[in-house]
Amino acid sequence: MSAADGTTIGPRMKPIIELRQGDLEKAKAKRSAGALTGMIGEAAMTRGFMGRLFEYYEKNGKPGVIADIFGASPMSKSTRSRLDVMSMAEDFRDAGAVCISASPDRRFFRGSIADLATAGAANLPILDHDLVIDIYQIYEARYAGADAILLVASVLGNKITDFVARADSIKLDPFIEVRNEAELELALSTGATLICVSNRDLETLELDMSVCEKLLPMIPRDRALAIACGGIKTPDDIEKMHKLGAKAVRVGGALMEAKDAYDAFHKLVGTIPPEDLPDPA
Repeated sequence: MSAADGTTIGPRMKPIIELRQGDLEKAKAKRSAGALTGMIGEAAMTRGFMGRLFEYYEKNGKPGVIADIFGASPMSKSTRSRLDVMSMAEDFRDAGAVCISASPDRRFFRGSIADLATAGAANLPILDHDLVIDIYQIYEARYAGADAILLVASVLGNKITDFVARADSIKLDPFIEVRNEAELELALSTGATLICVSNRDLETLELDMSVCEKLLPMIPRDRALAIACGGIKTPDDIEKMHKLGAKAVRVGGALMEAKDAYDAFHKLVGTIPPEDLPDPA
């Protein structure tokens, strides 16, 4: 059931959000939103997250992959004891990723605000994968080197319109995640052009592939670029999402749970690492 503000935050997510808010209050005490806004004026231009995905699809006729990098996640059961963000971002780039997702949150994702710039060294557009609940995070992400920011419709509810506007105002592409028709309608009403349908329930962590099956075809192709995420593990999965209307896919668990993320990426897209190809001689 939705609250009056349009959010659908359950008992599992509520304490996570409260802890994240506490962390943000500490961050604000060290550096205000006003200070961040001033520094953004001196920051480099963003790399065009939306544009890169669209260009890849137009050129190749298949969904580009957004590769997640995280040490852990409150949204899944994936954990990774060691994480070299720069090396992994470069591996994903070399394996064919179109964009990278990294998290600035240490408590829940075992990430760091510095990870956004570190991942950006691979010269791919970066999605700030955070549990965004405060406008402050938008400014923080832009200053730290992100090109797009994840906004979860169930968490932000009706406030998402303001978050989208703030992100647009500083050239940060809003990346809205939805799981039902009401959230999709809300996302479209904001004018955002990146809409991701997630098969994963944030409360139960269960995957329901029928969510993408239902919602992806409902995203108007002339209004937004449709993205699929949750449970995507194979080339067949990507092709299925493509047939449903996805022009990009976001993949985390299948990569982060693998011992060799570079090899896992090649398996995901059905390619062979160049170094494993037979010697032409």
